[in-house]
Amino acid sequence: MKKVNIDWKALLPYVVAIVVFIAVAVIYCSPLLDDKVLQAGDVNTWKGGAQEAREFYNKEGYSPWWTNSMFGGMPTYQITGNLPTSIVRAHIEHIAHFGFFEDLNAIGIIAAYFFGFFLMLVCFGVNPWLSLVGGLAIGLSSYFFILIPAGHITKAAGLGLLAPMIGGFYAIFRKKYWLGAPLVILYGILSINLHPQMTYYICMLIGVMAIAELYIHISEKRWKDLGTGVGVLVLCGLLIFGTKLSWWQMNQGYLKETMRGGHSELVKETDATNKTAGLDLDYATAWSYGINETMTFLIPNYMGGASGYNVGTKSVLYDELVKARVPKGSAKQFCQSAPTYWGEKPFTSGPVYMGAIIVFLFVLGLIIVEGPYKWALLIATLFSVALAWGRHFMPFTEFFFNFFPMYNKFRAVESILVVAEITMPLLGFLALQRLTAQRSDSASGLTAKRPIYIAAGITAGVCLIFALFGGSICSFTSSYDAQWKGQVGNDIYQMIINQRAAMLKADAWRSFGFIVAAAALLWLYTQKNFKKLYLYIGLGILILADMVPVNRRFFGADNFVSKKEDARYFAIQPWEEQILKDKSLDYRVLNVAANTFNDSRTSYRLKSIGGYSAAKLRRYQDLIDEHISRNNWQVLNMLNTKYIITRNGVQLNPDAFGNAWFVDKVEFVDTPNQESDALNILDLRTVAV
Repeated sequence: MKKVNIDWKALLPYVVAIVVFIAVAVIYCSPLLDDKVLQAGDVNTWKGGAQEAREFYNKEGYSPWWTNSMFGGMPTYQITGNLPTSIVRAHIEHIAHFGFFEDLNAIGIIAAYFFGFFLMLVCFGVNPWLSLVGGLAIGLSSYFFILIPAGHITKAAGLGLLAPMIGGFYAIFRKKYWLGAPLVILYGILSINLHPQMTYYICMLIGVMAIAELYIHISEKRWKDLGTGVGVLVLCGLLIFGTKLSWWQMNQGYLKETMRGGHSELVKETDATNKTAGLDLDYATAWSYGINETMTFLIPNYMGGASGYNVGTKSVLYDELVKARVPKGSAKQFCQSAPTYWGEKPFTSGPVYMGAIIVFLFVLGLIIVEGPYKWALLIATLFSVALAWGRHFMPFTEFFFNFFPMYNKFRAVESILVVAEITMPLLGFLALQRLTAQRSDSASGLTAKRPIYIAAGITAGVCLIFALFGGSICSFTSSYDAQWKGQVGNDIYQMIINQRAAMLKADAWRSFGFIVAAAALLWLYTQKNFKKLYLYIGLGILILADMVPVNRRFFGADNFVSKKEDARYFAIQPWEEQILKDKSLDYRVLNVAANTFNDSRTSYRLKSIGGYSAAKLRRYQDLIDEHISRNNWQVLNMLNTKYIITRNGVQLNPDAFGNAWFVDKVEFVDTPNQESDALNILDLRTVAV
């Protein structure tokens, strides 16, 4: 038997990368090792809506496709009605997340981020040691971390597992089929249905890359390579699609009946400007990234951080409150959740911060990287940013909503910035690869130093302008300030304005410092006696020092709580005990003590006419908009709303119709609007319309 020689030296960076990625993830989430759990808002929201179906599964051994616990009853396709995962796939998922699942899944997601982006960079020909640094840099982008405590677990998990598909695509067209095809197939099967919106955006990026590949192969007349690459990619797609066919068919059928794809039959005054073949424009674009808010790529607290931001007692706001003779205890409490965000979103958990060093490297890449891929990555970045602006750049947004397939099915358009969070650092690390492969850029006649000066001058210069003059350049006010300004008074409002200005200036100086440090490190590398290893280590340290403290602002120790404290969210309440004493046939409850249609806590034990779902049935949304939200008790009675939960306790509704009833007659009307209007005037106990 022929002896197999393993190149251990070549494998070393991959082994070290895995160890480093797991170590960083474990250290970041170290409270999980102290028997704490991550308290994630949307995870609790999911638990509330999924509890009835989970109880059924535990009892019967298979998933139900319907739940009665939310919105008077709805399919579970987008909640927890998935077919059981195969044992093989479950093992592969565990491996992809390095064995960190369930209570430790935050560690697994973060480590998968790093490793996924590492694989992507390796496929693009970046040195494995440099790719190690790049995996950390891309994975530490603030949005990727903010997703986790927000509870957007499938979105986060999907992003980490989609990244290798980008690298696999690139490898296939470099004729590295043995590398590209397995990555596309394996990670495609694992990730493509985790979060359809993220998959869609990554496919848009791959579409731009495909145009670059067409240009390259056609201009070089490499017809055979192009045909082979397309053929391999099609086969990969068919294999992935084959494993997802039943899921796709199921969701396509359901989609047509939901807010995402089944538009209201009711004719409304806003239809001319708002109605699309999918979501309403105003709903889909409510979370649009402000045009000037894009500066958070470079300066994290440019727009005030997050809604309800903890500025602490070493802040301008705290000092000014104390000077105004506000008791220190009250000042401290106010500063723990200060309204520092001054963007144009209803609220936010934090900014999209790419990293000052990453923005610097991106600009450097625009200068020294050559070829079609530079332009492809730049175009994908610009499209990502422009589409994220949403309602602030409505003609562009409307064009995509009306003419780009499936785009109108997704809300929170700012989420497309995940594309820029990949393309910008990717171009930056391609620049570093070129810089480290050849210390001078002889092809363009520029020395390696000059592009560094230009990129640093542009990015550090912008930071310096805001550090020195930010207080006079920006307004630090938002249209949403009017909602609470009257409650605090003009004096405290001005203190908040001052705090916002101080946050911008402080972070502008901070980003300036990191850019100067990174540029200095690259300049040192241009000196012949400075080793690559020192560059890699130095960059890694700078990136960690930049990104980790910013991420800690929005995902830190406060997000981890004891299991006992976490369980309090679903601890049974007196009003639940009171209602559960009713052993009669199914009835429904209306909880007006909570945000009725954005709350699934009620659904954990009771059958609610409210709940939370981003893909609720379109007809039920019409019922909410036209009747339930307007206190049409005829409709509430028709829905068998037997109990109303208020802040003062539980009220019995004796007029609830019950589970079913006979009517005396049926009245016919001509249009859906007339049908809806009739619910306001007919006696629904005796007449059906």
